[in-house]
Amino acid sequence: MIGTNHQIQYDASKCVGCKLCYKACFVDVIRWDEEAKRPVFKYVEDCEHCFYCAAVCAKDAIVVIPDYASEHMLQSFERYQ
Repeated sequence: MIGTNHQIQYDASKCVGCKLCYKACFVDVIRWDEEAKRPVFKYVEDCEHCFYCAAVCAKDAIVVIPDYASEHMLQSFERYQ
């Protein structure tokens, strides 16, 4: 998504390194740092705000905050009238 300002808040102190968020991210926004044993959030602007990563995190270490003001999030139904 171009022109978004999505945010992903991550609390490393809650993370247990289960990789579920990494495996859940189908758009490859979340990468895995094998050395640090933690997720790395790359290309957050490509986040589809599906909330899968936050939903699968049993420790609530991830919060997705979509940019509702972005052009991608604005919907127009004029073409259906």
